[in-house]
Amino acid sequence: MPQKPGLKRDLSAERAARKAATQQARLVPQGLPTVRPDQLMPSPENGRKKLLKIDELAETLRTDGMNTAMTVIPPDVYVEIYPQHKEAVDAQVAEGILFVVHHGHRRLAAAVKAGLAEVPILVRREVPSLRIAAIQENLQRMALNPIEEAREFQEALDERDGDARQLSQRELAKRVGCSQTYVSHRVALLRLVPALQQATIDHWLKEQQLLEAEEDETSSSRILLPVREAATVFARLRPDLQEAFLRGELTSAQAASVSKLPTEQQALPTAEELDDCGAINEPPTDTATSLPVPRPSESPAPSVPSPSAPAQPATPLTRPDGAADKRPADRAPATQRQPAATPVATQQAEPRGVIVVRSIEDLALNIAELLDPEEIEALRDLLAL
Repeated sequence: MPQKPGLKRDLSAERAARKAATQQARLVPQGLPTVRPDQLMPSPENGRKKLLKIDELAETLRTDGMNTAMTVIPPDVYVEIYPQHKEAVDAQVAEGILFVVHHGHRRLAAAVKAGLAEVPILVRREVPSLRIAAIQENLQRMALNPIEEAREFQEALDERDGDARQLSQRELAKRVGCSQTYVSHRVALLRLVPALQQATIDHWLKEQQLLEAEEDETSSSRILLPVREAATVFARLRPDLQEAFLRGELTSAQAASVSKLPTEQQALPTAEELDDCGAINEPPTDTATSLPVPRPSESPAPSVPSPSAPAQPATPLTRPDGAADKRPADRAPATQRQPAATPVATQQAEPRGVIVVRSIEDLALNIAELLDPEEIEALRDLLAL
């Protein structure tokens, strides 16, 4: 009996293998030579000793593949330039290494972490100076400025896939290998008026040391706006208030306050509000001389007990209802508290006349401590009037 086609074949395994091969082909640009990541060796002369954000890049490679080929060098060419690494390179070649990575060390580490079966490469056999070429490659890799990134992010968010579905900011951040906050801040910059967008670009250029600081009137009046402040403060203002800031009618502090309000409630501060703010922001005046001079105490200053002297037992108090006061010593009334030891240099008579009132009883106790018996009698006569 003839055997039926497909008998004893694992069709599900074959389909999975074809799907995996198709997926790997999609992740690698077509028309470029490819190798396995374990056939590549990182260059011992790589200037970037610590590779950053490998996890984010690996996640990007899993979903979208490697769009840029790594530049690699044959081991014999590499050893001719760096003979001091001949022993290490020969040992790696004996284990199956085919090339030494020139550009793309982060991509190689991320490809290994992402589990890519193949990666695209570009082989170079003539390199005048590996170190200078690496410096040129890093310096010439000009990144997009914040506004250009914002436009690219917004275009990506507006795109729809085959199911007419749009990406969220969180999904886009995961795809490109950054944080969702990074995406949201960049997209918010598109709400700035053109002059503030340019101020944000100028600040970025200054951080990249690409903005020439010329000593002239235009450079001294140039506005430099950090991305975070631009996105979290000025992008929340209405365009007319942004223009008011450019004209000098709104300060940065006022903009930060107004930006917290809903759009329909935002407005320039009125004259009364500016006066109030000025009164609040005025530096405190020296009121030491305007206070009344306290009378010198006629009673001698209380002596400070020596730290070695035994503490005197507190006299039990009796509350108005006749019950004993069971408050701990540190919560006892002012008459039962022992003064804290202070340095001899600061043992001066404290000013009289400042009393913190918590209750009538506390007020009476404080008055009894501050006044002499004759003064207390005089106070009674005045209260009786």
